[in-house]
Amino acid sequence: MKSAIMIGPSPAARGGMASVIQTYLAHGYEEGGRCRFIATHVDGGPLRKALRALAALLQFIGLLVRGRVSVLHVHLASGVSFWRKAPFMVAARLFRRPVLVHLHGGEFIDFIDVRLSGWRRRVALGLLRDAAAAFALTEVSAAWLRARAGLKAVEVFPNPIAGASALPRRPGRSVLFLGRLEEKKGVFDLIRAFAVVQAQCPDARLVLAGDGDADGARALAAELGVADCVRLPGWVDADARAALLAEAAVFVLPSHKEQMPMSILEAMMATVPVVATNVGAVPYMLDQGKCGFIVEVSNIPQLAACILRILDDNVLADMISERGLARVRSEYMVGTVLRRLRQRYEELAA
Repeated sequence: MKSAIMIGPSPAARGGMASVIQTYLAHGYEEGGRCRFIATHVDGGPLRKALRALAALLQFIGLLVRGRVSVLHVHLASGVSFWRKAPFMVAARLFRRPVLVHLHGGEFIDFIDVRLSGWRRRVALGLLRDAAAAFALTEVSAAWLRARAGLKAVEVFPNPIAGASALPRRPGRSVLFLGRLEEKKGVFDLIRAFAVVQAQCPDARLVLAGDGDADGARALAAELGVADCVRLPGWVDADARAALLAEAAVFVLPSHKEQMPMSILEAMMATVPVVATNVGAVPYMLDQGKCGFIVEVSNIPQLAACILRILDDNVLADMISERGLARVRSEYMVGTVLRRLRQRYEELAA
């Protein structure tokens, strides 16, 4: 029996792409044998990663040789993620199997148009151009795929989110960030904004959950005099993330670049009010500000003011939370997204 093969990082790995795959697998993606997932990446050292990628490629080629592949669904991001998937895409085309590319990561366009040049750019664009169809997370990415890669069958496709957490909401005064601690995620913008917030709300606390530049975050917090109010628990698993969301008064994602952040969907599903920057699909996700506050990148006063509004107004916070939950349930639930995905597989295989 032929199966649609999805490739991407292990669901146990860190990052938004792995969270998407984890959601698919936990809610029946492989049931019935028509769909199958192969992990091409795992967390760990270079040797472990290389062995995982090689084993995945050999497994995929074996399935191609035995005629077991109907469609290849490739989750792509910039850098090494792209080149790791390239041999799979080449193999699928050699065996005349349709390839569905699925773009993630806020820097993919810059990766192709700025960071690559010469033959590497031509090879990358050629791989994209040979795809039968593509999923993008934003209209900007979809338009780029049509114009730059010459793809016609491109659609904006949502990330899936599962049901609400069973943990009861007990919001305190914590401002929560989930993600990698680095400049492009806006973490240092958030610390600066929190210093303004904390001056007006002395009981406010900032939780920065993720790996990355924890030392830099601590140093800035100390410089601004808010070190005692900032907690850095490191990278957290799904259960710990749910517990942090249950306690959060507001979730903040001040990224400089994004596509369709899973963390925002998780916060909306957990009925936590959201403040996020005007990047990628965020304005669409938040329904142009009806389901959360949208601020401009690195606008510290605006970021602080929106956080303060939520902390100071419980009625407003509840209204935003209810709208966010309704929006997620209408467009992003995993059952709805899986049905769309399987239908697309059938169309491509045919």
